[in-house]
Amino acid sequence: MNYPTKEEILNALQKSGYLFEQDVATEFEKLGYHVDTNYAYNDTDTDKSREIDVRAFKQIYKNDELNAHIYVEILVECKNSETPLVFIEREKNKREQAPTPKEYIFPFSEYHKRVGENKVSLHKPFQYLNLSRHHYHYKESNKATQFAKIFRKGRDWVANHEGIYDSLILPQAKLLEYRKKDIINYCRNDKQKVVWLFFPVVVLKDYLYSYDLTKDDDNLTEKKRISFVRNLDAANLKGSYLVDFITFGHIKNYIQKEVEKFSGSIASLIEEDKEKNLILNRESR
Repeated sequence: MNYPTKEEILNALQKSGYLFEQDVATEFEKLGYHVDTNYAYNDTDTDKSREIDVRAFKQIYKNDELNAHIYVEILVECKNSETPLVFIEREKNKREQAPTPKEYIFPFSEYHKRVGENKVSLHKPFQYLNLSRHHYHYKESNKATQFAKIFRKGRDWVANHEGIYDSLILPQAKLLEYRKKDIINYCRNDKQKVVWLFFPVVVLKDYLYSYDLTKDDDNLTEKKRISFVRNLDAANLKGSYLVDFITFGHIKNYIQKEVEKFSGSIASLIEEDKEKNLILNRESR
């Protein structure tokens, strides 16, 4: 019987992506995150068990006096492919500059702001706290509207998006909704004031590009992170979902300068506003 050599076995493992997933998990562990690899969840469409490559979790803020906590949870799909991904970008419209993201859970689903002696207006947390000014994607002027993989077909290079939305975006949206069901009741317990921030992420080995329609020249540029918002309309998935695409070499900067910087801005709001406690109380004072 013909058996593979050690070199052939290692080459097969490298091409498969299994080792890449472990490398990604190790990068998150180095940054202080608790990591689960091949994290299982229930696909509500099929009622079957599915897996995501890496789940990374960390408590980034705790205030015992206020009983306030902030948790970050990264949901990671790994793509060990040398096929470039190119995102087409254009300017955001006004509606997209006032978002209500699904990925972030606050102590209350709505906040009340007094507009008169006996009247209050209702606000979603992200807008109520004006968090767009702190968020790495929502404070950007551009948005990614489409993306495609670039691959060789015969003698030509072609761009095609067939299958990649379903393979990359849908699993992230399904897992997000699965995790939110577990977390929402815990976050909205009167005894604790919990902010839970989910970050769905696709980690690429490399080859991430943007084609910017707002530029007259040099439209195609290499990127380290591109955030993509996809609107879904299915039985169990409705609304817009944000997924960050990052390269492997950008993991540390993404976590420290984007994810944790945004998370830290929420912690600062709690610390700086203990008298009003805008986050910890449903109604502003």
